[in-house]
Amino acid sequence: MCAKLSSNIVVHRLASDLGLRVSADPVRAILSFCHRVVKGFLADYPDCPSPAKLLDLLANKLGTRIVEIHAPEDLHRTMQEYTSRGERAFATLEQELSDNQSYGITIKLQNREPWEPAYVSVIDCRGRKLQRAYHTKWHELGHLLILTDQTRLAFRRTHDPTQPKSAEESLVDTIAGEFSFYPRMIKPFALGEISFEKIEEIRVELCPEASLYSSVLNVTKLWPTPCIWVEAKLAQKKSERSIGQQAFGFRETPPAALRAVYATPNDAARQLEITIIPNFRVPSQSVIHSVFYDDVPFAEAEENLAMWESSGGTRLPNRRVRVKAKRIGDSVHALIVPL
Repeated sequence: MCAKLSSNIVVHRLASDLGLRVSADPVRAILSFCHRVVKGFLADYPDCPSPAKLLDLLANKLGTRIVEIHAPEDLHRTMQEYTSRGERAFATLEQELSDNQSYGITIKLQNREPWEPAYVSVIDCRGRKLQRAYHTKWHELGHLLILTDQTRLAFRRTHDPTQPKSAEESLVDTIAGEFSFYPRMIKPFALGEISFEKIEEIRVELCPEASLYSSVLNVTKLWPTPCIWVEAKLAQKKSERSIGQQAFGFRETPPAALRAVYATPNDAARQLEITIIPNFRVPSQSVIHSVFYDDVPFAEAEENLAMWESSGGTRLPNRRVRVKAKRIGDSVHALIVPL
């Protein structure tokens, strides 16, 4: 994702607007810029203990008030509060948040009091959107961290899995992921062999609003010892996804199989050149397969990566690993640790 973003003209232009040097990797340059800004803010609060507290600090420093919407009453109260003061952008707030893809919006106040923050970040926490609320808050702060157009009146966070994200939204998501699990606050707690229990302890202690999904994904990246995070769910091969209505009649779509739809090694695993190829079919002998099909909440086993084989015959290297598999929603997450 970062390599693709770094070649996008919008990202290069943003880096230039931020006063950064021309670089082949503008995403990394922008992230470094954000780290410098946050480090400067932390100079006023050097003992900030957690990403949850850091979020409050950044909201204050970046000049936004975070408003959570948990019920229709919260939405109507917020609309009334600001429209009564002539803030017309709030008149359409209900429509802005009405669909399942709209998670948050940050609005610049036009008639604010001198003591008020310049922005209001409205976070939709209703229904299933609640599990994404922590990331949505960081997403809105991400927009403000890289704001160059001071005349811009609103930012929106949408999530439609059927549509590709814009370069700006993808970049802001990257920033949100970086700081919602701020490395210097997480790494001191990443001790010993990684496990779902240790990840949950970190989540509860440092960022209790974060979802289990995002915690597993982001904490795994920061763990100092080698680990591959895998999410497995029913999916088709890329070559099968477009099969359906064909030019010469209808063909049935091939049945989905349990595949590693996401597979991300952390830095320590990359150094050992250990990885899982995304979209590989999960071996029937793997504990990942058992957890998915036997409806088991968790299981652990020692396995060999060589059992992973593609339909074309490509096989992973001979390597013994410990696999810890846990069902989360409609998928199975696995932590694969080399032995």
